[in-house]
Amino acid sequence: MAGHGTARWESAALGLLALVCASAVIAGGGCEEPAERPVTLVLVKYEGPNATADAQRVAGELSQQGLEDVFIVEGADEATVCVGHFESYKDPQAKETRARVRQIRDARGQFPFAGVMLMPVPEPTPPSRWPIEKAPGLYSLYIASWESPGRKEAAESYAAELRGRGHEAYVHHGPRFSSVALGGFGLEIFDDPRKVGHPGMTPKIVSEEVLRLMREFPQMRLEGEVTPMVKASDGRTVPVVPTTLRRIPGREPPAVGAPMVPQALYKIGLQLVDTTTGVAAGLGRASGVAQSEREVPVLAQALTRQLVGALEKGKAARIGLVGVRATNLDASAARSDALVTESLAAALERVRAETPGLTVTGPAATRQILDASGMTPEDVLRDPRRARGLRDLDFVLTGTVDLTPL
Repeated sequence: MAGHGTARWESAALGLLALVCASAVIAGGGCEEPAERPVTLVLVKYEGPNATADAQRVAGELSQQGLEDVFIVEGADEATVCVGHFESYKDPQAKETRARVRQIRDARGQFPFAGVMLMPVPEPTPPSRWPIEKAPGLYSLYIASWESPGRKEAAESYAAELRGRGHEAYVHHGPRFSSVALGGFGLEIFDDPRKVGHPGMTPKIVSEEVLRLMREFPQMRLEGEVTPMVKASDGRTVPVVPTTLRRIPGREPPAVGAPMVPQALYKIGLQLVDTTTGVAAGLGRASGVAQSEREVPVLAQALTRQLVGALEKGKAARIGLVGVRATNLDASAARSDALVTESLAAALERVRAETPGLTVTGPAATRQILDASGMTPEDVLRDPRRARGLRDLDFVLTGTVDLTPL
């Protein structure tokens, strides 16, 4: 389980601040959101010995059509054609340029850039001596990740350091993250390989080599900093963001099914708002990250228990669950807001059974209460202060979820 803790731990990381803040349950106010990075429209990426020539041809054709600020990002055997430098995703010029690019037709009358999206300005991939594609086997132990500018060079440098210490380190550069992983392992590391890929069945790692690495590297390194250890409810000291055994990109295990570790992170932030004052009650806010969909209910319960536990003991309280707002396109497309809302509803019911005097109202009944006061859940999710003066409820619980594919 990831995402529990009692201390606020922040990093200078940009996008991976979500992971760091996940550290856990953050008391007294969440992590500050990082400043937005410059973005561009990434049109096409070429790989191989002819990458630069292909990119230059396309860039020249686009410039001849009157498209401004067409540029190429070159790396090791790769070249990416981009259009425009914009300060943020909300830049009006970015939206206008995207609309124009999507209308460009090729010689066959098709729209090759119809699905183009705004992304952080890509960094050139440096030559890598140890790409993850060269690792043997199906799985590798991911121990470090970067997203902020300079991520690729940072990952290559750390892999070199580990290699110098005798570790079999590899580097993976994804569209958003650069990661460092150790080793390459096959199905023989599990007690029963037949369980791999079957829902509800988790094979046990029995390889002494893998277990040794997990003991040596229990905590993820994010943006160059080692994440902290915290005390779990059972008294054990556990990593806030543990290292994970993941499938090597492009490798499928012989057993058909889902990969062992879903490749997504769920950043969840909660607020328990006092309807008398319109501000966060008790400890204020709690945040955390679940490393898979399966961990979302566990994290939701931990965050809910912390917020409710901070309220005045023995005093009757009526809590209404407003819902959860998806804060990025990935979360919205995956309906992560519905998943987290459902998990919070179940968590509140469990906490209610443990807390004398606590009354819980689900999303449907809370919507009715809001309707009677001329509000909607969407209003409160956008601005929780609007719950001030709401009758029939002492507190409202609101949340946000950000989904980060890896």
